[in-house]
Amino acid sequence: MSTRDGAGRTIDDTETELLDAMRTSDLVALDRLISDQLTFIGPDGAVLTKQADLEAHRTGATSFEKIDVLIRESTEGDDGGRTKTVANAVLRVEEGTVSVRLTWHREWRVLDDRWQVVSGAVEALADHSA
Repeated sequence: MSTRDGAGRTIDDTETELLDAMRTSDLVALDRLISDQLTFIGPDGAVLTKQADLEAHRTGATSFEKIDVLIRESTEGDDGGRTKTVANAVLRVEEGTVSVRLTWHREWRVLDDRWQVVSGAVEALADHSA
């Protein structure tokens, strides 16, 4: 049985909501879905905070044209859950667009009665121009 937050969402529902918010750089949704204590490791090994992640979406430094999910896995335990999402993504960059296969690993907890990402990492598996 899946754990539901106060709004009745499962971890899978919330991962879908997060990916949708990432596609559109929806700052309100991202703010709600990301814990204030976020520690996230980017593909370059840099550690990002929630504020840095939101700022990257606000300024367009992180901007997705497309995220096509290939694989989605989730597990839950007593203290929260984990998701793994593999997707082909197209990112907008100054030079145009870049196509890349990304794998996101996220740790989720129900905090303030809603699922929130508390930590995670993303790695690039392949890179080529779109």
